[in-house]
Amino acid sequence: MSQIVYYKKLLFIIIASLSLQLEARLIKPSKNGEEKEVLMINGKRRLYFPLKGDGLEYSIKGPSRIEFISRYPVLRGKKKSHSFKYKILVDGDTINVNHRYKVQRAIKSVQHPKHKYTYSGNYFINLDDGAHTIRLLPIEGHKYPVLLRVITKDFESTGKNKTFLKPMVHKSAVKLNTEGKKIDYFECNPGIPLQIEAKGKNILRIITRLEFSEQMGQEESYRLRVREGKKIIGTYYFSTERSSASQIEDRSDKVPGKWRSCELNVPKGKHRYDFEVLDKEKSVLTRFILY
Repeated sequence: MSQIVYYKKLLFIIIASLSLQLEARLIKPSKNGEEKEVLMINGKRRLYFPLKGDGLEYSIKGPSRIEFISRYPVLRGKKKSHSFKYKILVDGDTINVNHRYKVQRAIKSVQHPKHKYTYSGNYFINLDDGAHTIRLLPIEGHKYPVLLRVITKDFESTGKNKTFLKPMVHKSAVKLNTEGKKIDYFECNPGIPLQIEAKGKNILRIITRLEFSEQMGQEESYRLRVREGKKIIGTYYFSTERSSASQIEDRSDKVPGKWRSCELNVPKGKHRYDFEVLDKEKSVLTRFILY
C-alpha cells in the first residue's frame, strides 16, 4: 500500500471518529428502564421510555449537554393541544417541566398503533465535570404515561470562523470586565424577549450570565426559553454561582454569575429566534456566537 493511500485512509478514520464523538447519543436508564416504546418518526426508529411508578434513573458523567425529549400519547381523533408535565431531579435539585403541544400526525408506534403522539417537548441542562444522578418522576393527573428520550452531546469548540450577533431591535450592550477585557453582553429580562437573526446551516451558541442582586444567595438557577415564531425550540435550565473574577460595568449593586452556555442547530436559510427569561425578577446577560 502506498503512503498516500495510507494517509488518506488514516485521515478518513480520524474525521469519522471526531464526527461520531460530536453526535448526540442516546442514554438508557440505569434503573427502571425495562419497559420501552419504539416510535417511527420520519422513517426512523426512536426508542422512548414510559415514565411511570418510581420513574427513571440515569447515571451520567459530565461535562455534558443533556436533552430531555418528551411526547404524550393520545387516542386517534384527538387533534387539540395536550398538556403534560414531569419532574427532573439533578443531584437532588428539582426542576418542574411543563409542556403543551399539538398532535403530530406522522408518528406511529410499534406497540400502540391506535395511539397518536404530540410534538416533542425539549428541555436542556448542562452538567459539570464529575458523576451525576438524574431522576425523572411522573406527576399525577395523566391518563397515559409521558414518553421520554434522553440524549447527550459533548461540548464543542467554536473554532476560528465565528460571528458575534447582536439583537435585531437596538439595545445598548452591557459591558462585563473579566480578566482585563471588556466584553459586550445584552440584557434579557422576563417578558421582554431578545430577537436574534441567524443564517444556517450553522450552530448558534448562547453564552449566559445571571445578574446576582444583593438579595440572592451564592448559588441560583434560571431558565431561558427559545422560540422561532410560535414554535418552542426548547427550554434551557442553568445553575450558576457568583463570579469573583468578573464585574458588570456601572452596576456596582450587581454581580455576574459564572457563564453557562447552550447551543442551537440553525437549519439552512434565515431564521429569527426569540430568547426569554422565564424566572420573574431575574435578568440574564447574553452573548450570541454563530459558527
